[in-house]
Amino acid sequence: MAFNFVPLSNPFVLKAYIATFILLLSVPFFTEVFGQTEDTLRISQKEAEALFLTNNFDLVAQKLSMQQAEAQIIQAKLWPNPEFSLDEVNLWTTKNQLSSGETIPPLFGNFGKNREFTADLSQLIETGGKRRKRVALESVSRDIASEYFAELVRELKTQLRKNFFELSYQQAYLSVLNTQLESLDKLLISFEKQYKKGNLAKQEVFRLKALRIELNQQIVESQMEVHGVQKDLAILLNLPASSYLVAETQASPAVESLKMLALDQLLATAYANRPDGKISLLEQKWSEKKYDLEYALRKPDVTLGMNYDRGGNFLLNFFGFGAKIDLPVFNRNQGAILESKIGIEKAKVATDQKNKVIEAEVTNTFRDLKKGLIAYESLDAEYAADLDQVFETYTQYFLKRQINMVEYLDFFDAYISNKRTILVTLKQLLDNREELSFVTASDIN
Repeated sequence: MAFNFVPLSNPFVLKAYIATFILLLSVPFFTEVFGQTEDTLRISQKEAEALFLTNNFDLVAQKLSMQQAEAQIIQAKLWPNPEFSLDEVNLWTTKNQLSSGETIPPLFGNFGKNREFTADLSQLIETGGKRRKRVALESVSRDIASEYFAELVRELKTQLRKNFFELSYQQAYLSVLNTQLESLDKLLISFEKQYKKGNLAKQEVFRLKALRIELNQQIVESQMEVHGVQKDLAILLNLPASSYLVAETQASPAVESLKMLALDQLLATAYANRPDGKISLLEQKWSEKKYDLEYALRKPDVTLGMNYDRGGNFLLNFFGFGAKIDLPVFNRNQGAILESKIGIEKAKVATDQKNKVIEAEVTNTFRDLKKGLIAYESLDAEYAADLDQVFETYTQYFLKRQINMVEYLDFFDAYISNKRTILVTLKQLLDNREELSFVTASDIN
């Protein structure tokens, strides 16, 4: 094989080489900008939950809030700093000041000669166990922050699971529509051939084309629903926006286990496990600790001090000790004590209200689950399994002209409607089960 090299001295050839070189360099750029492809990620519910617990930004932020609460406990344990002051320092002396003949010897060497100053050192001593009660108050705040984290996990995990169920449903429904579109395209090709041969009326082909347009619109709407759920899941899982999640098919729920659930047991579980219920109790406890601290603040603190005076009186070097205390004549913290006492009553009312909310939510959700179970059990498993086969049979009947256009289109719509009803019923039961898990703060399988 012989290769013929074109000389680059020809300007037209040189320009062609340069243009080709620039084009080759530009290919990766345009591929990156205009040819971005979606990263398909097949994921199960358990994998999604594990990814959520690791990646979710809201959980990371709440964990930092818990660390802040721990830091507040460290701060509350600290003693107040001692105070030191240096005062009455004369920076110079005049001959007139020394005319009396009195002088002050230096402290060491020539430093401090004829210099007068005072120094004070004091330490605040809190009384009434204020520091201990402040630590107890911050400890309750730390516990509240921990329960807020548990509450956030409960809410976001429920949101994640429901979005996962929605994605699974929408993708399954989209698969049904795409399968119907493929079947309709094959049917349309066959009818167009028959129309060209003069064996069919034009309106029959037009009716199938109209049905195809309607089906395409349903597919577009379903795809938009999928994209909306994809966006929510990408945010919850902290995934790149280019990710495309494919949810694994949801297994049928354990119907018998769900039928064995009892309302009294579910209520007891909710009262024991719900983080928002625990938060209301902790807020009541916080109000009590706040009252203890405010009541302790009515007692005045004591400040112990020591001072040194050089050349300020008849003693050249004077050391003195003392104590200082506020006299609780006017302000005995009465208003703050009353406010915190009212706060205790307010927290008790909020706790009672929260218990009523928990009872109502569990009861109503339990009733919804029972309705969902009835709807799910009403589905005929054999009917669902035979639906695809019956549709194929109807299509063959239509091709053989054993049924007319109206009958076939009626069954076409009924097939899609029945498929959707089956998928919606399963999704609704999964949502009901997940909602019951949410209101009881426990995993119900």
